[in-house]
Amino acid sequence: MTRKPDDAPVRAVHFDRNTHTMRVELQSGAVWEYADVPEHVYDELARSPTPDAYFRHNVRDEYIGARAGEVDLAEIAHERREDSLLGPPLAEQVPGVADVASAGERPGDIDIRGSRHIWVVDVIEDDAAAVEVDGRRVTPIPRWLLPSEARDGDVLRVTHARSGSRSTLSIEVDRHATRVAYQRSTDQLRDAPPSGTGDIDLNA
Repeated sequence: MTRKPDDAPVRAVHFDRNTHTMRVELQSGAVWEYADVPEHVYDELARSPTPDAYFRHNVRDEYIGARAGEVDLAEIAHERREDSLLGPPLAEQVPGVADVASAGERPGDIDIRGSRHIWVVDVIEDDAAAVEVDGRRVTPIPRWLLPSEARDGDVLRVTHARSGSRSTLSIEVDRHATRVAYQRSTDQLRDAPPSGTGDIDLNA
């Protein structure tokens, strides 16, 4: 898929607020769509006195683009939002996941990839929970997604594996890593200044 359109002037722009997909029509007749574009970028492009330059510098090389009709841009936008929770789904080949292939798939058709992640349970309340994903951000998730024995502060090993027809998420409490994290936080509390100020980092 060609990711860069020609340098023809911009003729018109359209924006879908539901999917954050921006459609750019060029004077050459080519129509390009860009996924997951913030609305303010569309507004700035539409109002720019130099739309061609704004498009080249702020849209063409900054967002995932394709000729209209080539791919489902809404699906790409959804996958990018999913990545904020799981990380890039094809970040690394995870050994030992071949058994997740669906029945009926031929070995030659299976292309299973996956990624590994570390979650730390921040809090569990009723039917909801919040986890820190790979030390980056705290993300809300449904409680049923976690192992039944998971508790606040637990460290979880997460593996996400994909084949052509199945996506498998494995979440396991890492008891050893949890003990290490709690011991580290205990040591930090012991060594904290008398004022009691400061942060406790379970991932330090």
